[in-house]
Amino acid sequence: MKSKQIIRNKKIFLPLILFLSISLNTIGQSFYHLQFAYPELNHNSIFKAFLIQYDDNDGIVRIGYFDSLQQKQIITECQIQWSTQPTNLDSTNYLIKLVNPKSIQGVSSIHFELFAFIFKSIKGEQVKQPVSFASLSSNGTIIKSMDFLNQNSLTESDINEKILDGLFLSDEPIYKNYTKAKSRGGPNWGKSIPTLHVYILADLFDTHIGVGCDEDRKKLIQFYTSVATRLKIRLDTVIITNERYNRSGVQMALDSLKPGTNDIVVFHYTGHGFNREDPNDPYPNLFLVPYPDRPVWENLKAKEQEEALRNATMGIQEIYKIIVSKGARLNCVFSDCCNTEYKLKNVPMIDDGKTKRGFFTLYPDYCKKLFIDERASFLATAVKKGEQAASNARIGSLYTDNYLQILGKYLTPAYNGSIEDVNWNSILINTDDKTKATAPTIYNRLTKAAFNMSPFFEIQKN
Repeated sequence: MKSKQIIRNKKIFLPLILFLSISLNTIGQSFYHLQFAYPELNHNSIFKAFLIQYDDNDGIVRIGYFDSLQQKQIITECQIQWSTQPTNLDSTNYLIKLVNPKSIQGVSSIHFELFAFIFKSIKGEQVKQPVSFASLSSNGTIIKSMDFLNQNSLTESDINEKILDGLFLSDEPIYKNYTKAKSRGGPNWGKSIPTLHVYILADLFDTHIGVGCDEDRKKLIQFYTSVATRLKIRLDTVIITNERYNRSGVQMALDSLKPGTNDIVVFHYTGHGFNREDPNDPYPNLFLVPYPDRPVWENLKAKEQEEALRNATMGIQEIYKIIVSKGARLNCVFSDCCNTEYKLKNVPMIDDGKTKRGFFTLYPDYCKKLFIDERASFLATAVKKGEQAASNARIGSLYTDNYLQILGKYLTPAYNGSIEDVNWNSILINTDDKTKATAPTIYNRLTKAAFNMSPFFEIQKN
């Protein structure tokens, strides 16, 4: 199905938004409720565990058991870490190590960092399933494993007091989120309903990164549609692509943006980018050479290419200033592109092979804190000058994927932190940190070295 020049869904109202949100499948979470016995650890105690695994395979596990010596319930939380397969584990299995244990209730005498969960690929199933609990040697070899007494993959509707008791304290956010009476969610706006304006500029038909940019487009639309649904606000979606993927098309779209003073504006660019030798502008310029002109442009001499770019680009900082001048309460501007000389472009990264998980449920209170209570404007970009941005046909662009992953960790009922930490500064810092950490694990086919990505942003209160 071909895209129109500018695809615009003007102020979609709730019935349509609700219909769309039901069919979404983006960044997700997996939940497991596990039971196991391990006599060497604590007499005959039965251990309960609740595992939350995100689409990027990060996650946490809570382990609870009754300590007969202390005569109290012990609760410990560990982070999880994928591990390379030990020599005595076959190729259909993999380890989730337990790392960085911390006490939630009582003090455990068990060194959980010396243990792991074993997951197994089940024929015909996309997601691997937990099968056993194992002790490890110092070099990661399995010493002993015991099958789980019980293992259940959960949906969010399965999570209740019975699952959480003994693993989470009753005053923790995650416990309250899943056990308190369910509301319809979202503020009661009356007549003053804000609009979420989402502008996505995506280089969908580029032969190198177009498929990845399209993946970004789909996931971003799905996410912001869900936000609008949860908050019961209007949604104004504008996709700039195809014949309007050029400077005049972007200017036309920006001219049409007329937000109210309580509205939210999101502008997200995913495509090629480059920089100019301007010490006052560390942000990239967008590669907006029209598709019909690209074959000719590619064969021009360097000086002629530079001249052609002058009339075929806009800086993301220029776009940011235009959007902020419109006066919305919250302005979120992103550029996910390279920030190198114009001859170097975004590079497709090798597929990491990770499994996509189910769509997560957004929690209205956290969405409200981030999108309604915040008054700010920010400009965020994937890389600093001289760096290339990574893209993948299956997950989309690395920075955009990480941004959505971080949002998923802050905006779902499974978030167990303070609501005060649900803010744009935290979201952007965590996105930057995750991208910096992930990029060096990915091979850059052009430079024949690891990617180096240093995202940065500037934010101001409105």
